[in-house]
Amino acid sequence: MHGGNMSGRNYRISVALCTFNGAQFVGQQLESILNQSRLPDELIICDDASTDDTIDIVGSIAAGRLSTIHIIQNEKRLGCVKNFEKAIKYTTGDIIFLSDQDDVWFKEKIFTMMSPFVESDEVGLVYSDAILTNTVLKPTGHTLFGCRKKMKLLEKRLPHQMVRGVGINGCTMAFRSCLKDFVLPIFESEGWGHDHWIAFIAYAVMDSSPIDKPLMYYRRHAHNSGNDPFLDGGWVNTWVTGLKAAGTADYAKDRYRWEVMLQRLIEIAKKQSLLPENRTRLSKFITECEQRLEFARVREHAKQISRIKRIYPLLHCFLKGHYHRYLRGMKSFLKDVLIC
Repeated sequence: MHGGNMSGRNYRISVALCTFNGAQFVGQQLESILNQSRLPDELIICDDASTDDTIDIVGSIAAGRLSTIHIIQNEKRLGCVKNFEKAIKYTTGDIIFLSDQDDVWFKEKIFTMMSPFVESDEVGLVYSDAILTNTVLKPTGHTLFGCRKKMKLLEKRLPHQMVRGVGINGCTMAFRSCLKDFVLPIFESEGWGHDHWIAFIAYAVMDSSPIDKPLMYYRRHAHNSGNDPFLDGGWVNTWVTGLKAAGTADYAKDRYRWEVMLQRLIEIAKKQSLLPENRTRLSKFITECEQRLEFARVREHAKQISRIKRIYPLLHCFLKGHYHRYLRGMKSFLKDVLIC
């Protein structure tokens, strides 16, 4: 699969911006997109049946720019994942940037993120760092990459590292439109947000390029659609979050999560548009997903039996290294054994 031999000037750039009751912040974000040093060729705004003034604000800012801005209003709520899927479907550009309604982009974001695409046709995904802020855009002193140092977002990540955790936010990413055929439809399930779904598949079939520079303000507030409790910091918060995902239903969701991803990767492997080197990469991701799925099935079954009976199968997984490869090592093992 080739991205196409086009110079930077000839790339059409689309921005897919999703909104829902975003009147408080969407105007500021929209202005930051429309004031980029490299302007997008089109801006698709997909509103998920907002009940506040979001559409009025967007319409006012878009006035006079209707050839560039396309506003789509959902009659019924689709939810965050399916709303982004719809917005992406409507894009016609060669490179697609995803945007939340409540952030603020730095002026050079699009220009800077286009460089890796221009330099290599095999780069399918580009993502940048972002400065974390509070509701009024006051920096917290942290960045996304800084909060996720253990995920090694700046390195060439191996399949098992992506399986362990994607860690790439949609608002920081851009990807080639040729990936639409692989990532759409986005499988809406507990545990797969639209951004992690897209990034995981992009990693599995093409090269990715991180940019070690914050290119936007990532606004943190009580109503973030993709609220990530691990970004809120502190070991207590991290532990409490982990305990909340200790019920039998959560283990079933984890198993289902890897079933649907494996199914999609196998479907992609049957397509004719992959280059040989990309098929080799995809094959490694499929193998890793198969192993992760089997691990999830063992964990789900173990939660349904007594603590004594579950020790052996879980210890077997521990000795095989699955807990350290995919989860949090001994901490995750003890949680699986001891918590009902």
